[in-house]
Amino acid sequence: MIAETGEVPTFPDAQPFADNWSYLKAELAWLDRVLMRSLSKQRQSNQEIDRVAKSPVDRSTSHWWKGFMAIDPSKGGSLVPPQTPQNQHPLGRYGDRLEASRHQNISLAIPTLCDRLELGHFERDLLILCLAPEISRRYERLYTFLNNDDINCRQPTVDLALRLFCRSDAEWRNARGKFALQSPLIKHKILKLYLPEYSTARSLLSKAMLLSEKAVTYLLSEDLPIETVIPKPRKR
Repeated sequence: MIAETGEVPTFPDAQPFADNWSYLKAELAWLDRVLMRSLSKQRQSNQEIDRVAKSPVDRSTSHWWKGFMAIDPSKGGSLVPPQTPQNQHPLGRYGDRLEASRHQNISLAIPTLCDRLELGHFERDLLILCLAPEISRRYERLYTFLNNDDINCRQPTVDLALRLFCRSDAEWRNARGKFALQSPLIKHKILKLYLPEYSTARSLLSKAMLLSEKAVTYLLSEDLPIETVIPKPRKR
């Protein structure tokens, strides 16, 4: 759950989001920074491979041998980027503005969905990652490159999401469980996992992610009720 238990600190000077679109623009700005860091890292990695690989076989097995070779940063290798300080607000990223928006009854679709389904930060980030191509197709081109696969998948894959949002093995293991059949996003058919066309892979990591049309419509809306994507339980 994004809103953890305990007293939530107040931020009297925080500006609420004007509307759902303003919130989405802020989240996309965050996503752009995450993607650009990953893009830079992957380009450095490709340069390392080109410098070290001596044959096509070396290039095709680079993901294996790079784990056993220490490449000197002074000779073209890459340094480990510093860790970004963690946001301490209980509501997470933009938490003070989310709190201010809530107090003013400004409807924000993703935070509302996260509250209703008790989703964590990783699941919220999944929604943003998958919603981005519905706002701009340039994300499809970025995902095609960052997926680092020869099938040219334009949707984000499970592997890409784990690489982008997990900073440790423990986070990776916990996040992987969010794709189980009984996890909220999958159970409520908000997020669909599928194997891209022409792919011969069968692992969970290779699966692409796609939001349902109902979920996209709701997440982009300003005033649709959440029941359009999560129906109320039937009374017995």
